[in-house]
Parts: sequence; C-alpha cells; structure tokens
Amino acid sequence: MVSVGEKFPDLQFETYTGKTLRVSEVVTQKKHTLFWVMRFIGCRFCQYDIDALAKVYGSFEAKNAQVFAVLQSSRDSITGLKGEMNVPFQVVCDTSHAFYKALDVRAAASKEARTPTEPEDLQRFQEKQAAVAACHYQRQTGEGEAQQLPALFIVNSDGVIEYAHYAVHSIDIPSLDEMLQMLDP
Repeated sequence: MVSVGEKFPDLQFETYTGKTLRVSEVVTQKKHTLFWVMRFIGCRFCQYDIDALAKVYGSFEAKNAQVFAVLQSSRDSITGLKGEMNVPFQVVCDTSHAFYKALDVRAAASKEARTPTEPEDLQRFQEKQAAVAACHYQRQTGEGEAQQLPALFIVNSDGVIEYAHYAVHSIDIPSLDEMLQMLDP
C-alpha cells in the first residue's frame, strides 16, 4: 500500500478516449489529481458515482483539480453498456489491473465481506442502493474483480501523495463534497 508523502507510482495508462498517458505527466497539469479507483462499468454503483461526479466536476476544476476514474473495464465494454461515454474527466481503462496491483488495492474475500455492517454505514449503503435503483442502471458481469474494493488517492503536482484511502467495504469512500473539502488550502 502507498502512503501520504510517498511518490505516486509513475504508471502509463490508456483512457476511454484512446489517449495513452503517464502519471508523471498528468499530475503536473493541476494542483491536485485524484485517482478514484473503482470496480468496473457493469457495477451500477460505479455508474452512479461516475454520473454524480460528472454533474459536479466543475467544482473540482474550480479548485485546480482533475479526477481520473480508474475502472477494470475496456473501452468496448463501457461503450457497449453506456453508449458513447461523454464525461468531463478522464476514465482509465485498466483491464490489466496495473493501478490495482501497483497501489495494492485489494478485493474483499466475498460479497458479504464487501458489504458494510456498522449501522451508520449500512444506512448509507441502503440509501445509495435506493438511489442507484431509481436510476435504472444496467448491470453487467464478466469483467473485473466482482469483490473489488474502492480506493482514493490525491496527488499533488510533484507526484507526491497528499491523501490515500483504502476502503474496507464497498461504500467506504469519501463523498464528493468531502473530496472537494480536502482540496481546500
């Protein structure tokens, strides 16, 4: 696992739009770069999070920040499920799981282990389940690690990790508002 104060791994990666990028190059473009490591596009929760991020992305840009959503999905699987994805941020198509391996972002042992158990977390999970269900997202299996846990990393323009969070269950990730607050000076 990586920690605050360490250099973020200098990975080369492919984006949904077909660009080949390198971490060391993209982090210099903004004061903060967030790498939000998710599961895959067939995960309805991931679709919900991507759509929610797209709606407020201007707030990240206003704080001189950029977000890369890291998915274990290919461009073809994303397009096959969602049509042409048009979001204001980059989506990393990490079918080789390079980010997951380099950052040691692990999967839970089972669906039960991925599900929150504390009352407050369980309530948030149930509320999010209802919101996701109301959006009628399509579920798709057959790609990625089904029990993958999320993670979030905030990296400064020098490539140094300012924030690192490894989830212990499926919704153990800061909210978009909390992410934005972390970017305040």
